[in-house]
Amino acid sequence: MRVNRSVPILLVGFGMLIGLMALTGVSALQRARETYLDVSRLNDRYRRTDRVLNGIAFGIYKVGLLTRDYLLDPSNVPAAEYRADLVEERSAMEKEVAELSGVVLDSNRPELKRLRMEVNAYWDALDPLFQWTEEEKAARSWAFLRQEVLPHRQAALGMAQEFSRLTQANLDDQRREIDRKQAQMAVFIGRMVGVTVLIGLGIAAIAVLRMTKLERHSEQQRLRTVEAERELRRLSRQLVHAQEEERKSISRELHDEVGQMLTGLRMELRSLQDLRIAPEEEFIIHLDGAKRLAEQSLRSLRDIAMGLRPSLLDDLGLGPAVQWQARQFSKHTGIPVNVNVDRLHEPLPEEHRTCIYRIVQEALTNCARHAKAKTIDIVIDGPGVGISVVVKDDGIGFDPGQVRGRGLGLTGMQERVMDLGGELTVVSQVSKGTVLSAKIPIPTEVPPIEYSSSVGR
Repeated sequence: MRVNRSVPILLVGFGMLIGLMALTGVSALQRARETYLDVSRLNDRYRRTDRVLNGIAFGIYKVGLLTRDYLLDPSNVPAAEYRADLVEERSAMEKEVAELSGVVLDSNRPELKRLRMEVNAYWDALDPLFQWTEEEKAARSWAFLRQEVLPHRQAALGMAQEFSRLTQANLDDQRREIDRKQAQMAVFIGRMVGVTVLIGLGIAAIAVLRMTKLERHSEQQRLRTVEAERELRRLSRQLVHAQEEERKSISRELHDEVGQMLTGLRMELRSLQDLRIAPEEEFIIHLDGAKRLAEQSLRSLRDIAMGLRPSLLDDLGLGPAVQWQARQFSKHTGIPVNVNVDRLHEPLPEEHRTCIYRIVQEALTNCARHAKAKTIDIVIDGPGVGISVVVKDDGIGFDPGQVRGRGLGLTGMQERVMDLGGELTVVSQVSKGTVLSAKIPIPTEVPPIEYSSSVGR
């Protein structure tokens, strides 16, 4: 049975195509999710950083306003209130700086440390305020604002602004990184789509080639079927013609030979009836003539019967029947036939005996009609694993491809052998003779056959 190798290839191709499509989809979804999470984290960090920095800047400005208001107030009575407000602002600012350390990148840790130092320095600069008397505050306030408060405030604000610029720069870098990842994802998806398209094209090409091959094979099969039907009709007509010719031949032999002999026998018997009172010598002459006619009629009937199916095949077996057929063939054609059945062991099943005998008979007929052989060799071996039949001649040979299907001979032999599960081969070359061989298996158990010893009686 022919194995269709394109089906596994197509199945593997479709599997790879579906796998690549699934991998492309899953990878795209995974990378899109990663990009979304990166963007979300980036936006969240930026919002928190911006909010904290705005809070720190607002706190610095507020502390500056509280410090200015306290220094401009000539009395120290509300000092406790100002101190409480500044402590509250410092606590809030420290919380914001601590929150900022939780969202800042590692690359910005040095700037965060500097911001914390500037903020602490700003607070440290405000510590002496609440230790002054009213006269000291009035005398030193403006100078303190110009020399201590404003420079530290500007430094803290500048550091906060610098930190904000760094944060914006980091945001831009991370956005560029996200853009790079998106570009990589686009390249990856493009490559996967390209590979998928290539595999799809390969599968399509294989499918088209396979369909084209199947259509061509189907068309060839259809043509073979049409040719087989035409050949079957031709062989049927030839078979009917052969049957008619065989009937005509048998009828002609019966009429021309047996009929004429029986007519002569009837006339001799009629003469014997008239010669009852004739001399004995004349009566004996006519009686001998009647006996000869009866014997010739019997011989003709036996020859016709042997031509249809020799009784030797049923009475003595395959070997004697083939040897008799070879002798008869040599007698009529003058072509010597060598028969070797020494390694043939009987009994054989009836259908095997009949098949082998008909193969030999048809092969000899073909040799007589076409081969122009000088000698013919017949070898029959078996049964071992099976029966081997070889008919070889040294005739003119032929081209088996040119004569196949043109007659009932080879076709009939082929059908007989195939019915028994065997194989028939014909090897022939022009001017080099022909070798016909058949190998026929036999059943493991053969029923016993008893041959009759009444042949020739």
